[in-house]
Amino acid sequence: MNEKYTNILTTSYRLFAEKGFEQTSMSLIAKEIGITKPAIYYYFNSKEDLIQTLFSHIIEEIKFTKYFNSQEYTKENFISKLIEDGVNMMNKQLRDDYYNKIMNEYYVLSTRDSHYAEALKNVLDEFLNGFFNLLQLAHEYELLLDDDLRTQAEFLTIIVDGLDKYSNANYTFNPVSIWSFSVKSLFK
Repeated sequence: MNEKYTNILTTSYRLFAEKGFEQTSMSLIAKEIGITKPAIYYYFNSKEDLIQTLFSHIIEEIKFTKYFNSQEYTKENFISKLIEDGVNMMNKQLRDDYYNKIMNEYYVLSTRDSHYAEALKNVLDEFLNGFFNLLQLAHEYELLLDDDLRTQAEFLTIIVDGLDKYSNANYTFNPVSIWSFSVKSLFK
């Protein structure tokens, strides 16, 4: 990716988060960057194309495998590693002032556009399957209290999704404590 393309995506990310998709025009993005509107259209056919491209980049950044690598889990480190990986994911998102706002825009968009709804569902399914696979490993290590791995994987997925939506300045939740408590509740 060249610098101008990256700058368009970065600026759009911020403006869409601050002002929303409806209130952010291509002209505003161009003005903010200091380029002409046709320069944006060189890279993106339309505002919808820009929104979709940005979404694809965000989806790549929130994949399960970006944060959880089953090959790093041992019987001795399993619980602490699962907590650490979840905390690292949350901290990355919490450090991004725009993450929750832009994701809220995409959640709203997903109620009107099945493409976005399906992509967000796929992210959750990836987390569900990833947690299920991790918990299978924990089961092999005889670390779990219960054999219902599917429900436990669903539980962790719902916790991650909830913390993703409610971990920002508007809420006083402590996501690190909630994640730690949730993980520990599954293990012996």
